[in-house]
Amino acid sequence: MAKSENEKKQAPKSRMYKNRVALPDDVKEKNVVVMNERLAASLDMYSQAKFAHWNVKGINFYQLHLVFDATAKVIFKQIDPIAERITQLGGVANGTVRQSALSSPIPAYNTTAVTGPEHLNALADALGVYCKELREASDEIDDLGDEPTADFFKQLVVEAEEELYFLESHLEAGDVQ
Repeated sequence: MAKSENEKKQAPKSRMYKNRVALPDDVKEKNVVVMNERLAASLDMYSQAKFAHWNVKGINFYQLHLVFDATAKVIFKQIDPIAERITQLGGVANGTVRQSALSSPIPAYNTTAVTGPEHLNALADALGVYCKELREASDEIDDLGDEPTADFFKQLVVEAEEELYFLESHLEAGDVQ
């Protein structure tokens, strides 16, 4: 699908600032690209969790309303540290809503979802992709030789996968996937 002129204008720009972080410039640039993709994913994931929180209906409304909000809070707490790590390495954190929408690897949310199970499935699917993206970022960054940033992403994985466990536990009916 070709991007419109407006989308091209909104596409994230690659720009780096000089700094004294003890990594080669090319490594910092590659890390910033990887992290900006995950910044977009985190912003998208947060908005999807809030969508579920705002719009769930049905018999387990209140419990799921709280669960979805808890997931949103965990993801929200990851956004700023990701963006700040980008800028610590000299990059520009591309975190506007439009930039995130253009760059996020998270699938579009099922906005027709109404019931608890529909929202649980939609959010668990999205969060599963988000967790996979965080793991891949950690691996890619580790391969580039930036162990501290790779470790930072490993911690994000642990936090996000705990939320995924909570969502999947609501879907579990005794049989293993």
